[in-house]
Amino acid sequence: MQHPTWQINTHQQTWYVRWQPADSEPAGNAHGSAGICLTPERQIVVVSQNGRDWDVPAGRSEVGESWAATLQREVAEEACAMVQSASLLGFCQSQCLAGTEQGLILVRAFWLAQVTIQAWQPQFEMIERRIIALSEIWGYLPQAYLPVYRHVLQVASLFIEVD
Repeated sequence: MQHPTWQINTHQQTWYVRWQPADSEPAGNAHGSAGICLTPERQIVVVSQNGRDWDVPAGRSEVGESWAATLQREVAEEACAMVQSASLLGFCQSQCLAGTEQGLILVRAFWLAQVTIQAWQPQFEMIERRIIALSEIWGYLPQAYLPVYRHVLQVASLFIEVD
């Protein structure tokens, strides 16, 4: 079976990104988890480090931490939300083809998480959180990664067309 692939150019580096289904964890350095976080009202949580650039909550694993534990911790730290349940959608295996990290292979798990929102009390790098309608998601995701997120949202059965 052919899995989707993309070439992503970001931060003066070129990455070859390959999607792997949830039952097929790829080789590479664990690069944490990212969560498409849905509230009970079916809204999505996005976060920002600077008030201009937005993304879904995500982050790197700590030593010995599972993919699921990373998701729970990062969502709590970055979005001040609690994961109630989560489904592993799959993995992105990214290999740096050109740039300062050439040859590096990173693996990130992508999840669909049902969350409850807590009081906004940021403690780490995020300075802002927004709860948005699913139809607004395309205006908040990093442009370089839109092809990846299109696929992630399709796998999550949440695909919304770009307006």
